[in-house]
Amino acid sequence: MTTSRSELKSQPSTAPPLWHLAEIALILALLSYGAAWLNRESWGTKSVSTLWPSTGLLLGVLLCLPRAQWAKYVVAGFVIDLMVNLSAPLHEPFGIALYLAMCNVIEVLLAVYLLHGRISARTGFSRPRQLLYLFAYGVIVAPAVASLFASVSLTGSFEWPTFPSFQSWFTGDALGIAIMTPLYLSFRRRSRPSKRSRLEAVNLIALLCCLSLVVFWQTSLPLLFVIFPCLLLLEVRLGLAGSAVGLLAVSIIGGYFTARGHGPIGLTHLSTLSLRILVLQFFIGVSMLVLYIMEVVISERNRFELNLIASEGRFRLLAEESSDIIVLMNLFGECQYVSPAVKKLLGWEPEEFLPLGYDQIVHPGELAEVEQLIEECRAGKPFNTLVYRSKRKDGSYLWTETNLVLYRDPENHAPASFIHVVRDISSRKAAEDRLSKALNAAENLACIDALTGAANRRSFDLFLEAEWLRGVRSQSEVSLLLADVDHFKLYNDNYGHLTGDHCLKEIVDAIRTVVQRSTDLLARYGGEEFVVVLPDTDCMGAQSIADQIREAVELRQIHHEGAPHRVVTLSIGCATQLPQLELPCTRLLERADDALYLAKSAGRNCVRVAGPELSGR
Repeated sequence: MTTSRSELKSQPSTAPPLWHLAEIALILALLSYGAAWLNRESWGTKSVSTLWPSTGLLLGVLLCLPRAQWAKYVVAGFVIDLMVNLSAPLHEPFGIALYLAMCNVIEVLLAVYLLHGRISARTGFSRPRQLLYLFAYGVIVAPAVASLFASVSLTGSFEWPTFPSFQSWFTGDALGIAIMTPLYLSFRRRSRPSKRSRLEAVNLIALLCCLSLVVFWQTSLPLLFVIFPCLLLLEVRLGLAGSAVGLLAVSIIGGYFTARGHGPIGLTHLSTLSLRILVLQFFIGVSMLVLYIMEVVISERNRFELNLIASEGRFRLLAEESSDIIVLMNLFGECQYVSPAVKKLLGWEPEEFLPLGYDQIVHPGELAEVEQLIEECRAGKPFNTLVYRSKRKDGSYLWTETNLVLYRDPENHAPASFIHVVRDISSRKAAEDRLSKALNAAENLACIDALTGAANRRSFDLFLEAEWLRGVRSQSEVSLLLADVDHFKLYNDNYGHLTGDHCLKEIVDAIRTVVQRSTDLLARYGGEEFVVVLPDTDCMGAQSIADQIREAVELRQIHHEGAPHRVVTLSIGCATQLPQLELPCTRLLERADDALYLAKSAGRNCVRVAGPELSGR
C-alpha cells in the first residue's frame, strides 16, 4: 500500500527542521555552560544553585512544538546536560552525570505534559490562569519531583535526600523555568517589544545591566532596591520579553557577584553563601512575580481596550450603515449623537440636527404623544413604540416609527440617556391608507344594492337596529315607509327584465328627490320593494313624505300599459313607533307591512298609515 504525495504533505512532520534543532542545541549548550561557570563558586562550597536556565528554555521550546517532535529536542537537551556534567567545572563521574541529566529530562517532560494545551506560544501568559499553571506545574511541581531524584545523587551516598540537598537543585531550576519559559514564549509571540524600536530596547537593557553592575559590585551601600524601578520600566516599555531579559541579566550579574561576596547582600549578617544566594533568589522571585502580575494586568487592560475599540467600531459601523436613524438623547431631551441616515431620510446634516429639540422635529399633532412616550420610558416601561410625523429640512413631513429605549448606567442602574431608533414608514403608511380606502370601498359595496345604488337589505337591518336603540336612549320616534311597485311582475313580462331594471333605477332616483336628510336611509328591501327609515319623525311627517314619494314616482310617467293608470305607481305603508327596549325593532317593520297590505287592498297607488285608526287617500 502506497501513500500519495498529497497525503504525506497533510500529515504532521515528525522531523523538526535541522537548522532549528541545531540553533536550540547551541543555545542550550551556551546556557548550560554559562550556568555551570556561574554556579561553580557556590557548588564548590556545597551551596545552592543560583540559576539553571536551560531547562526553562527547553520547556518553552517543547510547548511550541507538536508532540511528534519532542523526542529529538529532549535527546539534544539530554546529551548537552550529560556533556556539561562530564566537563569542567563539574567533572562528575559518568554514572552521576548520566543520572543528573536524566533528572533534567524528567523535570522537562513532567512540566511539558502538565502544561501542554494550557500554555502555548499563541496564548502565552496574558491571562491569570495561564500564569497560575506555569507557577504550579512548571515552577513548583516539576522542579520538586526532579529535585527529589537529583538530591539522592547530591548527597554523595545515595541516601534519603536532605532538605539542603533538595534545595540546592530546586531553587535554581525553579527560577530558571520562571524566567526562561516566559522569555522564549514572549519572543515567539513577538508581542509588545516589536512595538518599540530596537534601539530603545537595547538602551533599556544596557541601562539595567550597568545599574546591576554598580549595585552588585560595591558592598558599601544597600542599593538593591534601585534595580526594581528599572525592571518596572522594562515591563512597561518592552513587555514580558523585556522584563524576562532584565530578570535574567540581574540573576546572572547578581549571582556572580553575590557568590564572590560582593553586592548589597554582603552587608547582611548572613554567615553562609547559601543564605546569601537564597536572599538574592528571593529578591528575583518577588520581582518576577510582580512583573508577571503587571504583565497580566497590562494584557487584560489592552485586551479590554481592543475589545472596546472593536465593539465601538462594530456598533458605529452598524449605526452608520443602517437605513434607520439612531439617536442618542440625554434625559433633558438634548441630542448627543445622530447617525448619518438622518441626511437621507430627513435631509438634515448630523451637525444641523443635533441642536434641534424633539419639539422642532415632531409634528405638532403628535408632540403630546411623544412627550408622553418619553415620560413612560423614563418611568421604566420596557418597550415603547410610536408612529408620528418627522419634519424634513424642506418643511415637509415624513411618517416615521420610533422605538425608544431607556439606557441605564451599568454601575448604579440609574437612567442615563435615551436611544431612539427611527424608521421610515412612509411606504407602509401609504400602503395602509390604500388598504383602508379599499376596505371602505369594499364595505360600501357590501352595503349598497348593485342595481339601484340604494342601501341593501343588510344595511337596512343594521341601520334600523341602531336607530331603534338610539330612539330608546333619546325617547324619539322612528318612522318607516315600506313601498311596493304596483303590478311590477306584469311590467317585466311586457317589457323584459332589462327595462324592469331601468324602471327600478328611475324609482330610486324619484325617491331620492324627496328623501334628502343625511339621517334618513333609503334601501332596497326586496325585488320591487323599497324601505325608507325616518329617524326623529312623527306620524304626520312620515305620512307627508310618503305622499311626496308616491307623487314623485307617478310624475315620472314611466309607461306601464298593464297598469290601471298606464304609468308605474307605488303603494306605501307607513308606521311610526316610539322605541322601547322590550320591543324588537322588527315590530315597526311588521306594522309598516300591515299598512302596505291595506294600501294594496285599497286599489294601490296610495298611502296607508298603521295605527289605532288607519287613514289615507
